Amino acid sequence: MDAPTDVRLPDGLTARILRVDDVGDVVAMINVCELHDTGELMWERADMLADSSTDGFDRDADWVGVLDGDEVVGWAMVVHVRSAWADVRPSHRGRGVGTWLRRWTETRAVAAGAPRIGQTLDDALEGSQRLLRDAGYTPRHTSWILQMDHEERPADPSPPDGVTLRPWRPDDTDGAMVMFERAFAEWPDRLPSTPTTWRAMTIEREGFVPEDLVLAVEGAEVVGGAFILDADEIWVDKLAVAREARHRGVARALLTTAFQRSFDRGYRQTRLSTDSKAGALSLYERVGMHVTRSFTHLAIDL
Repeated sequence: MDAPTDVRLPDGLTARILRVDDVGDVVAMINVCELHDTGELMWERADMLADSSTDGFDRDADWVGVLDGDEVVGWAMVVHVRSAWADVRPSHRGRGVGTWLRRWTETRAVAAGAPRIGQTLDDALEGSQRLLRDAGYTPRHTSWILQMDHEERPADPSPPDGVTLRPWRPDDTDGAMVMFERAFAEWPDRLPSTPTTWRAMTIEREGFVPEDLVLAVEGAEVVGGAFILDADEIWVDKLAVAREARHRGVARALLTTAFQRSFDRGYRQTRLSTDSKAGALSLYERVGMHVTRSFTHLAIDL
């Protein structure tokens, strides 16, 4: 384990590389933190399993847990080379655990050859953001969670002429992956995604069913898609439209599909996230969504 050499954990606490068997306990601890900090639950087991299955993630090096006896009281994970997640159980904050975890992510990123490492923090967590800023981290981009409320059943989606919406089929995999990757590659400073990573985050995600990946198909070509998660609410995890098919209502039709599914499953809201790199905030606001939370990605050059 690449442990930091300039800080130590408090007496009585230990650290070790996590195992897949730890995922349930870690997610439970993360949700204790989320409920304490924001009143919402944002993580589930499938999220962590998907992240730890992406191409390049080393399960023997890229995540760590801090334990008090057998209890997980802190954790950190470095994903996609230069991004980190970290949490400390509220009962163990103010003792240097967060500093140890931050330095662990930096040490791990340096070992992996990353040019920088960053964390995305809720803007409501001013104290946590201040700790990162004091350590030399600076804001790099903003992200938001948006919500669509629907007390009545949304109208049926209206894709443009020639475009059909349908669930994913196995023979769609390559076309869907290429469409998503080309669309997301337009974001500035985005690392390319490999087939292994794309599959881990979508069709190989724990609990996936074909209806989770709604595709917009024109002729034999995939021109748009939405990856929709049901995690006690409907969440649009990914949304993309091919450049040549934009401004025709494809994105609106895909979103409406998600809104309608949400209502039909008994939910009265649908959510998604976007960030300033994607430039899609105005699109979501035009269809009636509104911002409920904002986040800042703070990073440090290594």
